[in-house]
Amino acid sequence: MKKTLLFFLFSVFISAQKNQFIELRGNIKDKNHVAQSLTLLDKREDKTIGIVSHRKKPFEVKFEKDDLEKLFSDWFLEDNKERGKTQYFLMLEELKVNDIPAERSVTGHLEMRMSTFLKRNDKYYFLKKIRISKDYPQRDHAYITRAIAAKISAELTNIVKDSYTETGLNVPISETDLGNYEKIISEQLPVYSSQSFTDGVYRDYKSFAEQKPDKEFTVRKNKDGMIKGVKRVDGYDNLSKDIFAIIDNGIAYKKTPISIIEIEKDDEGIFIMASQEEIFPQYTSTSIIVGKGASGVIAGIVVAVIVDVAASKIRKQNAMYYRVGIDKLTGEYILPEDFGKSK
Repeated sequence: MKKTLLFFLFSVFISAQKNQFIELRGNIKDKNHVAQSLTLLDKREDKTIGIVSHRKKPFEVKFEKDDLEKLFSDWFLEDNKERGKTQYFLMLEELKVNDIPAERSVTGHLEMRMSTFLKRNDKYYFLKKIRISKDYPQRDHAYITRAIAAKISAELTNIVKDSYTETGLNVPISETDLGNYEKIISEQLPVYSSQSFTDGVYRDYKSFAEQKPDKEFTVRKNKDGMIKGVKRVDGYDNLSKDIFAIIDNGIAYKKTPISIIEIEKDDEGIFIMASQEEIFPQYTSTSIIVGKGASGVIAGIVVAVIVDVAASKIRKQNAMYYRVGIDKLTGEYILPEDFGKSK
């Protein structure tokens, strides 16, 4: 009798369950016609995505077709009639959704990890990665299942489109090592393998990771030897791009919107000790607005003295510092869970 009842309840659950499809409708056209193909590498241990609820009704989140490799390939071919010679690969590492029971309702949750590579001479070269952990409370979303499916679709679209213009890190990976690509690549990057840093100015994380400073720029100091920003070697201070980092006398500094902070290194990687204001400032200060808006000049270059004063004031008044990691492959901030929360 119990077995019959359980089977009946399970049958009712299955019949009541609906599907929420992830639609691959975003435009992933390669405007430069470099891409030849897009291949999905599904490295998930569990291929099911999961179930989330809308108004207490369960919805299984899934792709429109079971043959995902063909689904992604067709998506690419639909938008790219004129193609080049570069093979792109999208590696799906994790894609899970679930319900989180709340006091009066249910919150949907999304976990997503994926990365992209290009293939050259039978080796893979890392381009981009995305890590998402996001809650979807009922009060913020009229239709949680649709919001989650749309988020997944949008992130897939964005990482593919952004990968076309990425130069990637120059560390080859074999197909058998793709599952351990982060460790293998980081161990070969000079910024982690070398005992010391190379002095200079670094426009982006790639150059910093490979320890190849920009020869067009140099560190600018005042008469007391204090770093005031950067300048072009030809004397002009007009910059169209921000600066990722500065290394002076073997000491590395991370450029933030309002200051430069020393980059530290330990067994886990590189990091900075910073306050929330230093990384994500409230743009109410006149010096910050001027610094970002003057002909594309970054804060800390033309108005460096003002910014130094502002940064110093914040560091004196704000004792809430956090260990903010720097991602080994992308240079993006890895924020601690309590970042910006009062203790």
